[in-house]
Amino acid sequence: MAAHDPNKAPVPEWSERILRLVDELKLTQAGLAERLGVSPATVSRWIQGKIEPTAEGYVFLGNLAPGSEGMYFWERAGIDVSNFPDASLRKATTSLQVSLQDFSIVGSRRASQQLEGRRTAVAIPLLNVSAYGDHVPPPENVTLTSAEVEDVLLAPLDWCPNPESMIGMHLVGDSMEPAIPSGSILFVDTAQTDRDRLNQKIVVVAHRDLGFKVARLQRLQGADLLISANHNYLPLDVSNASRWKLFGEVLWWMSRDLKFGS
Repeated sequence: MAAHDPNKAPVPEWSERILRLVDELKLTQAGLAERLGVSPATVSRWIQGKIEPTAEGYVFLGNLAPGSEGMYFWERAGIDVSNFPDASLRKATTSLQVSLQDFSIVGSRRASQQLEGRRTAVAIPLLNVSAYGDHVPPPENVTLTSAEVEDVLLAPLDWCPNPESMIGMHLVGDSMEPAIPSGSILFVDTAQTDRDRLNQKIVVVAHRDLGFKVARLQRLQGADLLISANHNYLPLDVSNASRWKLFGEVLWWMSRDLKFGS
């Protein structure tokens, strides 16, 4: 790791730790930027101490970092790790219905302990962004660049193939009922955007004017359709990839009655 010029103002600790993470992961700054879904210029400004990562950025850094380094970034994001779960965060063997002890919601601003041993959980930022499960466009399209982190949720590590790419978002509308009730929280793997692989999977797609939509993707000869679980809604043609960007795969969800599904 290159030494900083002693004549310059010292960089913050979080900046030094991000640079150390780049070295430990044997990545370039551009490589880290690609993993996190930000621009190389943003990572460069982090490392120079010019701007601090957002809470969402810290969560993703924590998911990439090993051991106690991950805890440091999670604490910067506002996660309370004082009672960090370990064995209780295990995947249910028969279904994806778990209790509150198995899936913790945390959001306080202080941490007094670090998890010892192998980390078994992933921190997922819950954004103030909604995916619309109906044909009504949102009154105001909130983009990810302006989204805020409402809370941070913890999920078992083996539920998350791409930990650094997980986000939580709200579902509004009844087009996915009875499978996914309106008001549920969706857990989306934004690294999964290949349409062939996601055929017949529940996905979130993004439109510049219509915001985020959620439904099951069905690929037909010459057309890609979003099929709602509620048959009162007609299929939506999302074949135009320049207008309808595949945002990610919905891996599971949490409804207001605290049940989970996939």
